[in-house]
Amino acid sequence: MTLKIVGVFIVLGLCACSQKPATEQKIANLVVLDASIQTMNPAQPRAKALAVLDGKVAYVGDEQGAQAWIGKDTRVIQAKGATVLPGLIDSHIHLMEGALSLDSCTAQDAQLTLDKLEPIIRECVTKTTGDGWVIVESVNGAGFKADRSALDAIVADRPLLLWGADGHSGWLNSAGLRVAGIDRNTKNPAGGHIGRDRKGEATGFLVDNALGALIEKLPKASEEKRQELLLRALHDLKAVGVTSYLEANTSEQTIDTYIALVQKNQFHRKVTFALASDGAATDEEFARLKALRQKAEAFPPMRANLIKLFGDGVMEYPSQTAAMLEPYLENGKPGKNLGPLYHEKEPLTAFVERAAKEGFGVHIHVIGDRAARVALDAFEAARAQGSKESYSLTHLELVDPQDLPRFKQLDVIASMQLQWGQPDNYSVEAVLPYIGPERQGRLYPAKSLVDAGATLAGASDWSVSTFNPFEAIAIAMSRKSVKEPQREPMAPDQAVSLQQMLAAYTMNAARIMGREKTVGSLETGKDADFILLDRTYTDSTSSSDVLATKVVYTFIDGAQQIGPAGEPS
Repeated sequence: MTLKIVGVFIVLGLCACSQKPATEQKIANLVVLDASIQTMNPAQPRAKALAVLDGKVAYVGDEQGAQAWIGKDTRVIQAKGATVLPGLIDSHIHLMEGALSLDSCTAQDAQLTLDKLEPIIRECVTKTTGDGWVIVESVNGAGFKADRSALDAIVADRPLLLWGADGHSGWLNSAGLRVAGIDRNTKNPAGGHIGRDRKGEATGFLVDNALGALIEKLPKASEEKRQELLLRALHDLKAVGVTSYLEANTSEQTIDTYIALVQKNQFHRKVTFALASDGAATDEEFARLKALRQKAEAFPPMRANLIKLFGDGVMEYPSQTAAMLEPYLENGKPGKNLGPLYHEKEPLTAFVERAAKEGFGVHIHVIGDRAARVALDAFEAARAQGSKESYSLTHLELVDPQDLPRFKQLDVIASMQLQWGQPDNYSVEAVLPYIGPERQGRLYPAKSLVDAGATLAGASDWSVSTFNPFEAIAIAMSRKSVKEPQREPMAPDQAVSLQQMLAAYTMNAARIMGREKTVGSLETGKDADFILLDRTYTDSTSSSDVLATKVVYTFIDGAQQIGPAGEPS
């Protein structure tokens, strides 16, 4: 293995002995020298230097050519051989939702039984004074068991919610059920499930849209607090090298918060909203979506040209709401549960076709192979009608082999959270007994998709899991557990290379949002979004090297966002 860890030095205002530019040559604001630049531009994949002028990449090439851009006021960074990459792009994140959880009580997605979770709940009761909601977020729900009676024994006099880390499940005590208005007579909503005991009483376990009505009854942060938390999340995101992203399942309130930050000159605007929709192909729904698009795009380069839909839920027990082609197993044998499909083929096709006519791309959550097939069917119908819009499927835990070639055929981008492609209690204990080893061996089929010609885009789904792209890239390369390295790799034949993952987090992710002409690679005329790492990536760089990677600098439009400790940004 060859790995070069380097120091980074800054020179401000080179001496007069630097090469002077030609008369017609402009002077750059910033020049990076002695770098190992991976441009992600196939026509010029590698370079040693780059120059930035007025927020754009003005030059990419060798050091001799870069010298012509240096003047007395040019800032020069000597990279000492460190790797420079285009700013990374997250093609599916819930940044606003995640930001709102930053100061919350949390179980940190640790695998805990209720008795081990109890101290965290009691601490949260103390932390959240008064008689209102007690909410513990990021509960590891894979195989977790709790009902209202057990929760009442911990908190009886206040409504209690344990919020699943997957964002698709929750557990309420009796007081919480009363506030939510859920009892034995409450019917399951479309796309949701209310757990019940043998007598038909609600147990407190809620899945997917059964949580929808509850959300409206939970305490809300003020707009001032929303802006404060979003700025914190944005800083943390830039610290791991992410400079642009798709804000998935966006509400009007979230757009309003972003606009407020833009108006205060506190946000760089390089976000694409995938607008939340119930998937109804009605005039009213599309009037609402177009109004949101107009509101957001009044502040370019913010965009709202995508719509986010849910095709199904999650695969893990006990939820099992991923839509499968073959049923979940019960005691090792096929049962009757195929998992719910939240949009059947015909209405989904109608929605996608209407979206195309209105100029929207569609981005769909799919976990099970049946949900993936139905979504591909809808995209196929829209393509047959001449649609050129952006289509993407996100998560893709299981895809039937016969559907793999359709991604390339239909130009559907696979937005994957490959930090999930590791063995843990989600992918093994809560899945393997219920789908069997053959299907479990095909989970998160990154290599199969790439081999079939699909475009693979990187994504996090934060706050469900980390937004650190280097952790996701490392797991995609190794298929090994970060926290439990003693476990055998999960579906190791689905591992992909470092270069494939760098493409996934740059040009490929940019394509989902239609931003490939401005970001995703370091080319003359593109936005000067780039990051400088604390090491040099080579052909032999290992997954452990990638996992240990730190970002030294993050630049957006040529302006420093993140720098070494003590250096102002």
